[in-house]
Amino acid sequence: MNRIAMLGGLIAGLGFFFLPTLALKPNRLAPGTSFNLFEFQGDDRYLVLFVLALLPILLSFRHDVESRGWLLVGTGSLLFVLTLVLPAGAGRLLLETPEAFLDGGAFIRNPRILPAGAIATGLLGAYVTLFAGVRDLAKVEVQTWLQALATWLAPIVTLLLLLNGTFDVYSIMVEFYANGAALEQKFVEHLMFVFISLGVGFVVGVGLGLWASRDERLAPIILYAVGIIQTIPSLALFGVLLVPLARLGDQSFLATAGFFGIALVVAVALAGSYALLADREPGRVRIVHLIATAIGAAVPLALFVGVLVSFVFRLANVGFTSGAYGDTTGTILVLLLAALATWGVGRWFVPDESRWRRGLKVANWSLSAATAVAVVVLFVQASGSNRVLGGVESLSALTIRDLGVSGIGVAPALIALTLYSLLPLVRNTYAGLNNVDLAIIDSGRGMGMTPSQRFFQIELPLAFPVIMAGVRNAGVALVGIGTVATVIGAGGLGDFVIQGIVNTSIDQILLGAIPAIALALVLDAVLRGVEGLLTSPGIRQVQQ
Repeated sequence: MNRIAMLGGLIAGLGFFFLPTLALKPNRLAPGTSFNLFEFQGDDRYLVLFVLALLPILLSFRHDVESRGWLLVGTGSLLFVLTLVLPAGAGRLLLETPEAFLDGGAFIRNPRILPAGAIATGLLGAYVTLFAGVRDLAKVEVQTWLQALATWLAPIVTLLLLLNGTFDVYSIMVEFYANGAALEQKFVEHLMFVFISLGVGFVVGVGLGLWASRDERLAPIILYAVGIIQTIPSLALFGVLLVPLARLGDQSFLATAGFFGIALVVAVALAGSYALLADREPGRVRIVHLIATAIGAAVPLALFVGVLVSFVFRLANVGFTSGAYGDTTGTILVLLLAALATWGVGRWFVPDESRWRRGLKVANWSLSAATAVAVVVLFVQASGSNRVLGGVESLSALTIRDLGVSGIGVAPALIALTLYSLLPLVRNTYAGLNNVDLAIIDSGRGMGMTPSQRFFQIELPLAFPVIMAGVRNAGVALVGIGTVATVIGAGGLGDFVIQGIVNTSIDQILLGAIPAIALALVLDAVLRGVEGLLTSPGIRQVQQ
């Protein structure tokens, strides 16, 4: 029995039976009237959804795993598409005569069709059914590209229907056409929040996890510290960061650079003294010396990274959202898509021993390098914009606020998101490295491998899947936490969510929430692909 498929059928079937499918709203703000699936009298095609939702339950008892997998994939894909298509047809019928379905006192002005709970549970049930089918296909070792095609066929068809205007009847699409330009800008801001904070958090978190795995006396302190950070509410953390960042923003660039130089000299002195005296110091003194060295190094590093990341975010925001550099951004998109295409063709369609594989690999690296160069060119172009440093007359007048650091806005959001990413990164790095079998490491030592060779050729490859699981957890979490950054003026998709709450408009809330959900799903899929690409084939075979 495929219990996952049964669960998908139950989720969709119970949703269609008990929950409303659509809500007819007389205007943008009014709640409207809800309609169940079975209230569309005289139009039996909507019963197809309920029957289709029950089909996975029957298929879950099929014994032939491969045929069951393909049937579940087909059922889940069809259910995914029809859950959106058929209610859209019902919505058009409701909009033809809205007065007949609304109370007599309703103020009808631009009536809208709002998707209700049954559509959400139908999509969830379809996704679970599709996952169950792909899982069956993986069990019988169906080719990877066929599994990928089965997974993405329904979303691709849905996207094509969306571009064709099939779903324009839904209120969320009406809101999108009214705020499309703003949504694009907020989505780019949100994407940059996630990627920048995840990138910085990855470097810091993996470093702390490696440190904890090498020093068991400091491991509890490090894990406890990142665990405490995770328990701080996001609004409270934003408030804690507000005052020090506001003070830092008021400082001149030259004075801050001088402080950075002094802090760097102190950090180097502490590191040098630790390297010279650590072997001769008592255990407790050595730990205190080590902690002081770490804090001394963290101060200039945190200052440099915080200012640099805030300035890079400002450059990226101007470059990608201002619309003034369309040619460069278009070039970046084309190069990126070409790099992904060459990588996909070389990975799934060209045999490893083929001479074309080497050429595609060279082309992929060349296109990736060209993409990086194009991004640098975009940043250089954006640096000349008035929105970056246009109001600064001289270097002596330059302040840290001009570089993007202030008590509200981008800087506290990036710092808070980076801190929230540390727990899964540190924990998974520590767990992955500590769970490597000591016998394997001893075998490498017996073969004459150096410590660095043992780490990069034995420990890191074995721990990599666990580390990437932490990266995926952190990335998905940051997408959700990033929506709260709007309360400190940082922007992102949370702007639409907050505006929708203030205006009691579910359409605006969905306009921010749905792209965030889609971003989380796509980010997780991309990181899984990166994990599969970089994981050693031998380790991947053992995992399977």
